[in-house]
Amino acid sequence: MSTDRRSADRRQSQQPVAAERRTGERRTRDRRTEARTPLDLWVEEEKGNELYFRRTGNVSLGGVWFEQTIPHALGTRVRLRFALPGVAAPVETTAEIVNTPPLKGSLGMGLRFIDLSEAARAALQAFLDAEP
Repeated sequence: MSTDRRSADRRQSQQPVAAERRTGERRTRDRRTEARTPLDLWVEEEKGNELYFRRTGNVSLGGVWFEQTIPHALGTRVRLRFALPGVAAPVETTAEIVNTPPLKGSLGMGLRFIDLSEAARAALQAFLDAEP
């Protein structure tokens, strides 16, 4: 006896699904906890022995988005170094790739800061607070 799951009616109830339940897909919601600020800035990225220069699209206290870049695999950890406008000391931190475009061949990637120092956090917060 063969069963075809596609042809079997597995619903217990014929009640329609509420609209708010259908739109609450967890993968489409914004999971960021920090406000983002648009920022066009060059960032040095080190991955092992490889050095890349990436262009940011936006930044927050939680991380950064690189535009027009071929993404690394999710979970990859990299070292970042960048200078904020008007701030003397560069920001150095480790970051993890946590977001890539859903379409294969698309460009961009989101990174979450992992070990942002208190001095770097304070400099980044001051920069973000000063932005209009």
